[in-house]
Amino acid sequence: MVLPVTQAIAESLYTPGMPMRVSTVRFSEEHWKLLEREATREGVSAAQFIRDATMVRTAYAMGQRGDEGFERALGRVRPGSDAEAPEKGAQRRQALLDAAAAAKDSDRLDALQATGLLDSDVTPSFDRLARLASKVLNAPVALVSLVDADRQFFKSCLGLPEPWASQRGTPLSHSFCQHAVASREPLLVEDSREHELLHDNPAIRDIGVIAYAGIPLIDADGHALGTLCVIDSQPRHWTTDQVQLLSDLAASVVTEIAVAKAAAQATSSP
Repeated sequence: MVLPVTQAIAESLYTPGMPMRVSTVRFSEEHWKLLEREATREGVSAAQFIRDATMVRTAYAMGQRGDEGFERALGRVRPGSDAEAPEKGAQRRQALLDAAAAAKDSDRLDALQATGLLDSDVTPSFDRLARLASKVLNAPVALVSLVDADRQFFKSCLGLPEPWASQRGTPLSHSFCQHAVASREPLLVEDSREHELLHDNPAIRDIGVIAYAGIPLIDADGHALGTLCVIDSQPRHWTTDQVQLLSDLAASVVTEIAVAKAAAQATSSP
């Protein structure tokens, strides 16, 4: 199906002072129905939905390169962002740049590749730990997420909706885990929609990530490879005891990663 950006649509998307362009966007019938459904859920037109998604993607690409203008690009999607205090905007920009730099760190990526876990099959030992995390924190979703240069791969994913469960991963545009990797500290989010750093993350809309608790998985050489995290679609407070339990389980995940790495190295040895 072809969506022509007509004069009426263009006017509906028009921002004063912004030049208008006319374009054509092509979708399969299946993708068009999906787009219309999600736009309806958001309470916007299909054209507005496409515009917002495009601006988020543009801002993410700019942020990965370190372009200072990406905050303004995000501001076109989230009304009022220009009103943020300058110091908060600077802190947020730096945190996003830190996450991008951490994701692309060559030593960290070499350590991640050495585990042999990227794109590997489901492993019961990792699923058991994710299931325990979900159970003890009473969270509907639990993930063992490995943060690659431009994506996160889910070594284990329990309770995740489709198509993400089948894909076993997302682009980093949808990643909360990259920020735990960058900071090397637990990331605890009660309501991502109100979170200074994450409120524009498309995982909120696309996956329903509202509450999040993630513990970085740091190997023996000090590389943060990913997280053990739990997710809820409702706001919630994470208690000290819950965070400690999740940290204990994350230590067990790190042990499983070390076992997998040793097995991968033994297999590759002549």
